[in-house]
Amino acid sequence: MDEILKHGVFWINGNLTAINSTLLILLLAVGTILSLLIFYLAWHNLATRTWTPILCLTGFLIPLIVHGDGNILKSLIIGYIFIIAGASFSVQALRFS
Repeated sequence: MDEILKHGVFWINGNLTAINSTLLILLLAVGTILSLLIFYLAWHNLATRTWTPILCLTGFLIPLIVHGDGNILKSLIIGYIFIIAGASFSVQALRFS
């Protein structure tokens, strides 16, 4: 309990090469599943057919899969940029369809 209070639940050292937080892994996995579900539901309807939820899916998968230079913090930041861009474009695409 002291470790959680000291560093927080999502405390990540910038030099790590893998994600050690179980909660963060679960959140990324749930986000991946929800993005895939949103893509399926949007693609199933001809009026709202869009590829933009794939950006969110990619953003959730980047921290789980890609470890290019070994810095997990950089891959999390890039993943979150993809998630924010994909979510905002998805909302606009589904809203104006």
